Amino acid sequence: MPTIANFADLPTAQLAQSLLEAEGIEAHIPDEHMAGIDWRWSTALHGIRLDVAEEDVEAAKELLNENGWSAPEGEAAAAIPAPAERGENEVCPSCGGDCVEAPSLRRAKAVTMFFPIFLLFWPLVRLFIPDVACKSCGRTFRVT
Repeated sequence: MPTIANFADLPTAQLAQSLLEAEGIEAHIPDEHMAGIDWRWSTALHGIRLDVAEEDVEAAKELLNENGWSAPEGEAAAAIPAPAERGENEVCPSCGGDCVEAPSLRRAKAVTMFFPIFLLFWPLVRLFIPDVACKSCGRTFRVT
């Protein structure tokens, strides 16, 4: 079964799976049980995969596209956008660029897999990590 989508978390993958199955397309999440054990495994697995039968690939991609989840050009797996985050339409105060995004906390999540005690400090991490970062100049800043 080919992978048609890769999701950031298990609930989003299950939502897309139920959407496809409601339309009669058999969908399978191969990493469902592993990610269900511990939410941090989705980082280690590089996302949660959604697979469909070979004959349903085009119909499944089309259905996901109709619902706002589109595949990047030239890639087999769809990158499902996360819900709109703060700062999505912000402008960088340093360079004036509009390519700002939330900084990735992938490494911090991975550290908590091996040292669960760091989960106690997660609120402090979120307190000191800036809201957004500019992709053009690299400056991080808080949205007010």
